[in-house]
Amino acid sequence: MTVPVIGSRVSRSVAWRLAAGVLPSVLAVGLVVGLFYYGQKGRGVPELILVLATALTLVSIVVGWVNARYFAERLARIAAATDAAPGARGPSDELDRIERAVGSLGSALSASEAERARTNAEAAARLREQATMLAGVVSDAIAQLDGVRLPLQILLESPFGELNENQEELLRDARGASDAIDVGLRRLAQVADVDRDALPVQREAVQVNDVVRSVLPLARAAAERRGARTEAVLEPGLPRVVGDRTRLAQALTLFVTDAAEGTGPDVPLVITTARDGSRALIRISPPRSQSADGASTAPLILASRLIGAQGGSATVDATEIRLQVGA
Repeated sequence: MTVPVIGSRVSRSVAWRLAAGVLPSVLAVGLVVGLFYYGQKGRGVPELILVLATALTLVSIVVGWVNARYFAERLARIAAATDAAPGARGPSDELDRIERAVGSLGSALSASEAERARTNAEAAARLREQATMLAGVVSDAIAQLDGVRLPLQILLESPFGELNENQEELLRDARGASDAIDVGLRRLAQVADVDRDALPVQREAVQVNDVVRSVLPLARAAAERRGARTEAVLEPGLPRVVGDRTRLAQALTLFVTDAAEGTGPDVPLVITTARDGSRALIRISPPRSQSADGASTAPLILASRLIGAQGGSATVDATEIRLQVGA
């Protein structure tokens, strides 16, 4: 914060020094014109003009000497500081040493930028590799899980023999757990697909209000389970935006059902839409954006990825969830 202030003060100081060095010369031009006029035959030069010319000459010499000394000292100090830089030594004046030091810093900066770009590319490649491996593992796990869910379904619907209540309850619990695992794995697979750019996303003109209305029944049901009401304020006449209707509806469903967990009899679930330039802005409150350990919940991670895959953005703060929709 202090660097710009210091820089501006130095700039003003240097500007005033340069102006002070030029000002006597500008005034001297006027005196030369006066001397030319009074120097004609039959005219005498007023003594005041001679005194002013002498004074301006002396002032110009003094100001020029002070400024030259000031700049020489500053250049010497800067050049002395650059002597420690690699490649800045050699039989040359201060400007040459400064120029070499700046060139060395520029080369170092270019090398640093190239190294950072290489590191970013390697990190992106590792992320794609991890996402690809994760997608493969999840796909295999889902296939194996289907092999477990099918026998459970058959045993519950067409049991081979009589089952007592405890056995039926165990089977129902096992099927419920396998269904929950299946949902989690499929969400994880979608996140991996987004990270490796393998998620198919359609580009079409979407009326955001229509998509919001389609998820309102789910939002109301989720809020009613918490004893809360749902308030929807949709701005009329929103422009159509480019996006994926299915992915947007899936993301909104995840957002509103998760946000409904933070509602109550005195805290309604509020969903609003508004124009945001060429995009549409969706606000959802209250947010329930974190799990018990402070990390984002799995549904919101997937929902944010789905919004980002369409060229939008999702922002969560302490008061609301903001979704910018439209590429």
